Amino acid sequence: MATSKSDKNTNQWIGGALVFSGRPDPTWSVPDLVVSKLESYWAHLQPWVGSLPVTPGLGYRGSFLRDASGTEWHGYGGVLTLRTSKGIQSRQDPARQFEKLVLATAPAGLLPEEVKRASQGKK
Repeated sequence: MATSKSDKNTNQWIGGALVFSGRPDPTWSVPDLVVSKLESYWAHLQPWVGSLPVTPGLGYRGSFLRDASGTEWHGYGGVLTLRTSKGIQSRQDPARQFEKLVLATAPAGLLPEEVKRASQGKK
């Protein structure tokens, strides 16, 4: 019996935006093709040295990409952080490309308009 290609990769990737306080943040499925692009992009980023950018108490606090195994990337303020069972690493993403690409995969109308502006460094 043949199996479909989707049976090979059961690792579901979830994207999200950290925007709300007191209610769940929006999340959505991210296609495998986009995840592959993001992983490749990560591999070419330079290490980040220093403190992570401070996120505001309210409003946009970055985008994330995570899977069921606990692997998670979080992008905010030009820094991208990867957390896995093996540890935490941060890399420079001054153009915030990882952050923007994750947000671009959100279904239309899911994110507040100010999220797009904030991810571009605008108020």
